[in-house]
Amino acid sequence: MNRKELARLLARAADLMEVLGEGGPRAWAYRRAARALERHEEDLEALAARGFQGVPGVGRSLAALLEEVYRTGEFPYLEELLARVPPGVLELLEVQGLGPKRVRALWEAGVDSLGALVAWAEAGRIRALPGFGARSEAALLEAARFALANARRVHLPTGLEAARLLLADLEGAGIRAELAGSLRRGLETVGSVDLVALAPPERVAAALGVHAQRVEGRVVHGRVEGLPLKVFTARPEAFGTVLLQATGSRAFVEALGPLPELPEEAAVFAALERTFVPPFWREPEHLGLPPPARVVARADLVGLIHAHTTYSDGAASLREMAEAARARGYRYLVVSDHSQAAAYAGGLDLEALEAQWAEIDRLNAELAPFRILKGIEADILPDGRLDYPEAVLARFDVVIGSLHSQLGLDPEAQTARLLRALDNPYLTILGHATGRLLLRRKGAVADWERVLERAAMRGVILEINANPWRLDLDWRVALAWRDRLWFSLGPDAHAVEGMDDVTYGLWMAAKAGLAPERVVNTWTAEALLEHARRHR
Repeated sequence: MNRKELARLLARAADLMEVLGEGGPRAWAYRRAARALERHEEDLEALAARGFQGVPGVGRSLAALLEEVYRTGEFPYLEELLARVPPGVLELLEVQGLGPKRVRALWEAGVDSLGALVAWAEAGRIRALPGFGARSEAALLEAARFALANARRVHLPTGLEAARLLLADLEGAGIRAELAGSLRRGLETVGSVDLVALAPPERVAAALGVHAQRVEGRVVHGRVEGLPLKVFTARPEAFGTVLLQATGSRAFVEALGPLPELPEEAAVFAALERTFVPPFWREPEHLGLPPPARVVARADLVGLIHAHTTYSDGAASLREMAEAARARGYRYLVVSDHSQAAAYAGGLDLEALEAQWAEIDRLNAELAPFRILKGIEADILPDGRLDYPEAVLARFDVVIGSLHSQLGLDPEAQTARLLRALDNPYLTILGHATGRLLLRRKGAVADWERVLERAAMRGVILEINANPWRLDLDWRVALAWRDRLWFSLGPDAHAVEGMDDVTYGLWMAAKAGLAPERVVNTWTAEALLEHARRHR
């Protein structure tokens, strides 16, 4: 458990208290402590070692609770709250635009699931409830349909962690097993955990214990972390064939035709007289496209681009982020705290910028040849302007422009907004272009053909935001533009551990077929600066 995870547990408890109508001082205290934990610079182990003293809003009783949760990994009061809220009502908290108080209002009216919310909105019954109206009803209907379509899926890291535990159980039982399905292909969200095991199904079921529910033929079915689990069992002479089939996608496997039974995947491709296709290149979108000769890899990256510090809403100081980037082998860090319009995230005014720039100069003198570039994540305002005057923008080394608000503008207005931002000579990178949050909100709708054509013309780099809750720009779009645009892999790190999210960005870059030279993180700092200067 880290500091942000503990903060999320507190915030979740506060949400549930309000859903149950038990908000008030206790819920307020939990929220205040959650925000303080997210912004505190020390790691959780150090905080726990001194009893959480010095964290704003954490008094004696709350400190004792936090120590217990940290020590045991259990939060009994949260479990009690979860038990009192029906599962369908919990799902409502995942709908964009629904906070806990509005969820309570809907629950009291009889809306107790995503399906019910959709039905009520389609019938025009939401608008009649106090605090709602026709416009909010339409927005909720769209958001609820999106949430309902994704209700049985999880983010890639969640699926990988569940699979890791199962693979460890099988390995402990002396069973060779491999990841399969959409997890092995590296899809951004997954609806099941699929594995292939080299053992009889009865032995696999015994090793999986409570996670195994039934055996059908050579497949063990079960559940893990709420997801369907399928373990395809194979004989030694057919392991490679079963792994290929279980990995999918179905369209890819069907296109191969009849498969010979062979012990290794590579042997199956060889027998079919086909070039081996790596798992990440087996989606329907890849059919007819030759596998890339080489895709960008972690060893190619020399720059970490897009990171936040305690100057805005990050959890670590500028020095800590710089030293962590250097320790990971990067040669430079593009610091990109939030701009002044993002008051909710501690956005930087000019005075704060001057202080940060002065600290960057001092650290660069100390840490050379490692280098910190003076960047910013500037809000793209509703009219398409970037969130500083041009005289200020001109002083940054790198400007990342991102949508953080008004994602629901109509497509034509959103397109015009983005085009104006791309025409700004100081924009270096378009950050998480759609603003989507996987499984939570769809993101901005625009004429992306026009937007990306303008980006290509202006030399603006497109970010693949590597935060596994975003993974935006979508790899399918990047695939179509892989030879016409430059891309950056941005972990959007708000803490030191967030830097490692670049792994997910690399997975998406592989699915998009991005060669190293198309990813600006492989460039030297001077090459990135020259690109920015040239396009100004």
